[in-house]
Amino acid sequence: MDITTPQLLYHGTTSHTVQSFENKLLNSPYWRPGKDFGEGFYTTISIAQARKWSHKAAKESWDGGRPCVLVIELASVPEQVEPLLFLSDSQNWASFIYAHRKAAVKGMDPCDSHPDIIIGPMADNDTGKIVHKAVQLKKDDRWFYEQITISRKGRKLDALSLGNQVVFCSERWESHLRLLGYHIYTGSRWMYHESEVAGQVKHL
Repeated sequence: MDITTPQLLYHGTTSHTVQSFENKLLNSPYWRPGKDFGEGFYTTISIAQARKWSHKAAKESWDGGRPCVLVIELASVPEQVEPLLFLSDSQNWASFIYAHRKAAVKGMDPCDSHPDIIIGPMADNDTGKIVHKAVQLKKDDRWFYEQITISRKGRKLDALSLGNQVVFCSERWESHLRLLGYHIYTGSRWMYHESEVAGQVKHL
């Protein structure tokens, strides 16, 4: 299957993780279970979405790191890749997310063979609470699908409203990705730093 992938991707994190990502982008021991598409390195084609992720990461961080967005180039694609693509929200998409959100123990994946890369819409930000409620009430994945595609005001969300994510689930992608730089939020503006070039800072 031939696909044309986005050249630039963004990852929301904190400023204190930059050095680690300079050394290696894909480090599976640090990937957390219980996320939309399972354990992996989560990126998006939207810098605005990545900024939201970075603010959330900074808020939850104990080390005082600032919101930071990595700018990553997808330079090539490994041979014999079979991506899992969700072009829009669907029942299958919701079922996949529900199964992986419930798999909260690292290494316990509901897939017989987990895809190397998964591309598709994000679930709603309240998905964690919805999963907890679904498990408590013994709801099925159809109920879960209805809940994660409805806004807080009760309106149906389309795929564009949900946001996009490109998730690398295997370290075999490491040699195909390149960290170009990163944006750090100073409290009033975002400042761009080129990767591995000390002192080069550009104002957005």
